[in-house]
Amino acid sequence: MTSSKHYKESMTLLVEGSLRAIPFNIILATLLAIDLVYNNVPALIIGAWIFGIVFISMVRSLFCWKIIKWGVEQNKIQSTLLKFFFLTFVMGSMWGACYFITLPYLNDLHEFIIILVFGGMCAGAIASLSVYLPAYYAYVFPMLIPVIVYNYALLDLDRTILATMFLIFIAMLIISAKINNKLLNQNFRLFNEKELLISELKVMTITDSLTGLYNRRYFDTLFPQEFNRARRNQYFLSLVSIDADNFKLINDNLGHPFGDKVLISIADLLKKIFRRSNDILFRLGGDEFAIIIANQPIKDTISICQAIKNPFKTENNYGSNEQLLMSHVTLSIGIVYIHFESSASIEYAITAADKALYQAKKNGKNQIVVKKLL
Repeated sequence: MTSSKHYKESMTLLVEGSLRAIPFNIILATLLAIDLVYNNVPALIIGAWIFGIVFISMVRSLFCWKIIKWGVEQNKIQSTLLKFFFLTFVMGSMWGACYFITLPYLNDLHEFIIILVFGGMCAGAIASLSVYLPAYYAYVFPMLIPVIVYNYALLDLDRTILATMFLIFIAMLIISAKINNKLLNQNFRLFNEKELLISELKVMTITDSLTGLYNRRYFDTLFPQEFNRARRNQYFLSLVSIDADNFKLINDNLGHPFGDKVLISIADLLKKIFRRSNDILFRLGGDEFAIIIANQPIKDTISICQAIKNPFKTENNYGSNEQLLMSHVTLSIGIVYIHFESSASIEYAITAADKALYQAKKNGKNQIVVKKLL
């Protein structure tokens, strides 16, 4: 359990598994209690023991249910695990107590029945508790260690063999629990890696690899959503189309790698200028960019666009020949301002932005043309 997400996933699996297993503790305890009372173990002793089992089971159930329902805050994960560890230890101790409080009243057969029940419960607990090994140990050791110590203490050959077999059984349980824990952690890690790869792949499918802006595919998906949201929430929406003027001069004279640097510079400028959370930037392809601007007055949009028409006018990071060519790179901008009560369709709005951009170029480039859809 290394990451916070891993902790939460492990915690969820732990409490859900425990919540499913708790009723079986009560059922087994009830059946065992009936058998013990039937075989003349005092009902008062068994009643007190079964009450303890049921009470601890109810507390554990409530604890697990609260975690499932409300979750666990990041800063409380360790304390929650400690509480879970303690409750599990108490449950294991209650089962271990059964062996000693009933031992004076049992024959060998019923003693071995209890030991057999312990072994089955410890093996079954691997499925629900091995995700958090300390909790598994807290359940198993209080149940089995007293049995081993007691049988060794009798200094009888048969009892010594039984205790040794149980010691080997504990070792096998620990190995099995560790293997299961390792497999679970591997599954968590592989699942998280898969989720990360899916997330990265999703980003790749909607992002332009050169500039880091969103791409045309995402524009085709997102603009209709923003268009409909603006109508639904009754606010204005602007679609800004931008095209780099004379960009072919750069590619033809300075090469495509240099042209790529220019496109990156334009994208960086747009990111710096359009930085509201409502501003969404795209590279549609080639030297064409688009911006979706929600809930901003048209005069503010025009004012911002005026500031970026000639992005390289004061640029001095290039040589004289490069600077001469870069001075010809300007931005033609078409803006469509869409009223939320406009009857224009999504396709019409996109076409209107393209026409506004085309008109800006036709007017001599380095121009801004605004069209309002009211």
